Amino acid sequence: MRTFQCRRGALTPLSAFLVILLLAGGIGRSTAWAAEATGASAGPAGAAPNRVDDDADEFAVPHVSDPFEPVNRVFFRFNDGLYAWVLRPFAHGYEKTVPAPAQRGLANFFNNLKFPARFVSSILQGKPARAAKETGKFLLNTTVGLAGFVRVSDSVPALTNLPPEDLGQTFGVWGIGNGPYLVLPLIGPSTLRDVVGLAGDTELNPISWHPIEEIHGYDWTWRGEAETVELVNAMPDLVRTYDSLHQAAVDPYVAMRTGYIQLRDAAIKK
Repeated sequence: MRTFQCRRGALTPLSAFLVILLLAGGIGRSTAWAAEATGASAGPAGAAPNRVDDDADEFAVPHVSDPFEPVNRVFFRFNDGLYAWVLRPFAHGYEKTVPAPAQRGLANFFNNLKFPARFVSSILQGKPARAAKETGKFLLNTTVGLAGFVRVSDSVPALTNLPPEDLGQTFGVWGIGNGPYLVLPLIGPSTLRDVVGLAGDTELNPISWHPIEEIHGYDWTWRGEAETVELVNAMPDLVRTYDSLHQAAVDPYVAMRTGYIQLRDAAIKK
């Protein structure tokens, strides 16, 4: 039976709390929302006559199945308070304390580790060219980029800004619908499809692989600490993403729900 104990230390209560957030929260997806939210969709040349219709389609409110809305709203209020009183002050303190280059290096390292999920998802979506680029990006960053801490792939145009893939998007490409919208305590917005996809993404993360856990001195404690570092480093971006979807909304719950579904739908189409 696994425990959170090992000869080299134990998971602190704060670390355990942050690990719970990370395991189910899909930090990579959350930070991707910010990039999507601030980016503008560029249409093909010569499409000006349909600009108004295109914009209407882009910002149309999607249909969302929300049969658990009363419960979701309770969890939304809980999460909102958690962000306001705990996570936001923590994120601001971390951002002021840790140098920006160190934050970027850690973000690059953990993003590089998620290569297996992106590769498998690309293959399952029938995108061999995307899978090949992901492989090249991983090999370049792992070797020349010092285990992924330096994202040297940004200097290669063909490997820059590859849309991230995950199993939730794969299910969407296969035609599987979102299912009911969910607001998970401590985690935030999701759907039944994305929760299932996230479980698969977690298993594809090398940090979760059992052979690694069997290396001398590595067990749940080291896995937990690694995941805690990833979450703590991603917290500033996560909070900014949350704020961007929350502020200036008449009904923040509806704004968060609409924003999440729109951005996930847009990711599936890439």
